[in-house]
Amino acid sequence: MSKRKSIGPTYASYPARNLGLWLGDKTFKVVASAVCLLLWWGVYWVLLGVVNFNKNTFMEGAKQTTVNELFKDDLSLLVLGISSVLVCVLVFRSRIGDRQTRKKKR
Repeated sequence: MSKRKSIGPTYASYPARNLGLWLGDKTFKVVASAVCLLLWWGVYWVLLGVVNFNKNTFMEGAKQTTVNELFKDDLSLLVLGISSVLVCVLVFRSRIGDRQTRKKKR
């Protein structure tokens, strides 16, 4: 009985399939970075609340401020912007969502 021949690796990874996998990976990473940024902004807001509480409670003669005033400060926005870029870079450099097969290192 004859064996069935396979088409081979040439047709297993055609350019449209590779492009589809690449676009799927990048789309997933964009969505994942958006979710991570929302989570990070929430954590940052809570940390600013803790800093504001400690400043208002323990510092004698300090000007009473709200978390919103601290958040709108230039230095706070700079820190938030730099940390947001770092979160996006970490998400895109990670292997999260990669569906392409990788060769195992031996």
